[in-house]
Amino acid sequence: MNWLRRLREAPVTLALVVANLAIYVWMAIVSGTPAGFEPATMTYFGVNIVGTGQAVSHWRWLTAAFVHFNLVHIGMNMWVLTQIGAVSERTIGSGPIAAAYVVTGVFGNMTTTAFNTWRQHIVPSAGASSAILGLIGLAAAYAWRTQQKGIARNLAMNLVFVLVLGYFLDLDNAAHIGGFISGAAIGLARARWPQRLPRWLDGALIGASATLTIAAFAIIRAYHGYH
Repeated sequence: MNWLRRLREAPVTLALVVANLAIYVWMAIVSGTPAGFEPATMTYFGVNIVGTGQAVSHWRWLTAAFVHFNLVHIGMNMWVLTQIGAVSERTIGSGPIAAAYVVTGVFGNMTTTAFNTWRQHIVPSAGASSAILGLIGLAAAYAWRTQQKGIARNLAMNLVFVLVLGYFLDLDNAAHIGGFISGAAIGLARARWPQRLPRWLDGALIGASATLTIAAFAIIRAYHGYH
């Protein structure tokens, strides 16, 4: 299958998929069920719940980009991630994709936190979709700036589709929009220097992204262990 071959050529995308799946398996083992998770399990593993005043919520802006509510949720997100991530990584580079996943995931959750705090709504926010929309925004902006406007339009239409679907299914569109906008900003910046990054910089971006993610989960675990 072509997409499997592309995924083998995109090590960061593959690592992100494996990380998301591993965390889901971990959640299933702890909760005792693989189909879906109760609010307590989601909170324990790092969901971002807006409007509760929960502690260490800033770290949850990152952990929430790796935890999912149920099998359908993670299945859909991982399918899209393998598609957009593999294509983008080959064009833009592994390091920028790793950093973009982390940054846009955080920015998406920051956006939904601000929006739903303003609305005074309590909303659980989780899943890779904010980071995936960030990667779509990155790829769309990069394609637009490098005169691949047909690709850019198609990617932008993906955003419209997700937002319309999100409206009818009551998904977290604030996180989607925040992820897309921050990804587009990264894509515009990357298009100014389209040459491949040096290996040391690629490695540094991957290492920093992995370190921040591990630290975020460690802090959440330490907090729950202490209390």
